[in-house]
Amino acid sequence: MSEPAAIDPTIEHHWREVIAATSPEARALLSGTASAAAPVLARHFYDGMMADPLARGYLDHAVVDQRLRPSMERWVRELASSWDADQVRQQIAVQRHVGLVHARIRLRVDLVMRGARLLKRSLTQLLLDSEVATLAVRVEAAHTGQALLDLAIEVMSAQYVDAHDMATRTDEAYRGFASSLNMSLERERQRSALLDWENRLLQEVMTAPAGLELSPLGQSSFGLWVRHKAPAIFAQAGELAALNDCIAHVDSALLPLCQREISAGGEELRRRLRAVLGEVGQARYLIGTLFDRLVDLEAGRDALTQLLNRRFLPAVLGREVELSRRGGPSFAVLMVDVDHFKDINDRHGHEAGDRVLQHLASVLVACVRSGDSVFRYGGEEFLLLVVELSALQALQLAEKIRQAVAAESIPLAGGSRLNATISVGVAVHDGHPDYQRLIEQADRALYRAKAEGRNRCVLAGG
Repeated sequence: MSEPAAIDPTIEHHWREVIAATSPEARALLSGTASAAAPVLARHFYDGMMADPLARGYLDHAVVDQRLRPSMERWVRELASSWDADQVRQQIAVQRHVGLVHARIRLRVDLVMRGARLLKRSLTQLLLDSEVATLAVRVEAAHTGQALLDLAIEVMSAQYVDAHDMATRTDEAYRGFASSLNMSLERERQRSALLDWENRLLQEVMTAPAGLELSPLGQSSFGLWVRHKAPAIFAQAGELAALNDCIAHVDSALLPLCQREISAGGEELRRRLRAVLGEVGQARYLIGTLFDRLVDLEAGRDALTQLLNRRFLPAVLGREVELSRRGGPSFAVLMVDVDHFKDINDRHGHEAGDRVLQHLASVLVACVRSGDSVFRYGGEEFLLLVVELSALQALQLAEKIRQAVAAESIPLAGGSRLNATISVGVAVHDGHPDYQRLIEQADRALYRAKAEGRNRCVLAGG
């Protein structure tokens, strides 16, 4: 996400004008009313927003509730009581930070404007109903309160637009990167994954004991790739929607019919299987059509490890958060760090350090599935986004990676070999809309792993 630019002098000038034009009596009334009524205002805002199904998708979460109300109360108090001209820049910085968070969690601007309207209406009514000042002072205080809220929303919106534009460009760059992969190899890899599921299905039908549930296509390596990786490559292609419909039809309609006929066997089971295989053939055709549209283009890789660049994190994590918000399964972030990496560089040289990072990158890629993503996060740190795993499964994957790294020595120039270990922090998405919070949880878990002796995996909150 983009860093804040310089403060707009026009906004700062208007903010100072509002302060200078407000009488001491109106200032005192506005500050006192906002401070006393902050819990009521926050409740009105939250209840009004939660009445909208669209807003509930962003706000209906325990952590958001716990943080939003106190934060909203503090925001209202500070906005209505910062009368010192030297506090204007600080207030503008606060509003810009809020706008940045709104962009990061992809909160729609119209919802922010709606919240502002609810706040203005409630605050204005409280001020006009006050009995501690004259009508003129009450009206002046109401006008000032509305002006300050308008300025705050204007700053938030400007920052939101800047950050949203940057995120959009990053999304486009990520799609460009995704489409620059070796498409011929990727096409054959997914065809092979689809064939693997097809062969496994036939084996299960013919040899599995009664009562064994058939493996869904959507949970296969191919299905995970279609759901989590293909949208970045093919964007809004109609064939992709058809492919998802095909998978859904197999899992929800055809496999249950096969399941029911397994014990009976005979022609009916063969008919059901032919229907499944017909859908698989359609999926294979759609995959071919999708890949045939793309051309090879090299761009956007980390030069040393050939992994995803960190700049694509907002695009990938934002997409997973949105998928989860719409009722999809959860996902986890693994933060991986090479233990004593500085000592490796100091003792063996930077070439050895590079070999360690390249070796770790290859281990990470080998341990994850098609629907997962591996990033070079910076220095000796890597970030893994692993989809549709529980906390226990994510921790088990982290432990598998840790053991794989520790078990294999790394060849260095001159014939010598080096053993390296890693520490891993694991955090599972809990529904919170801000992916940055999930990264910070994984990072804190990684710090704990380091503090507890390194060469270990720690689950956030565990």
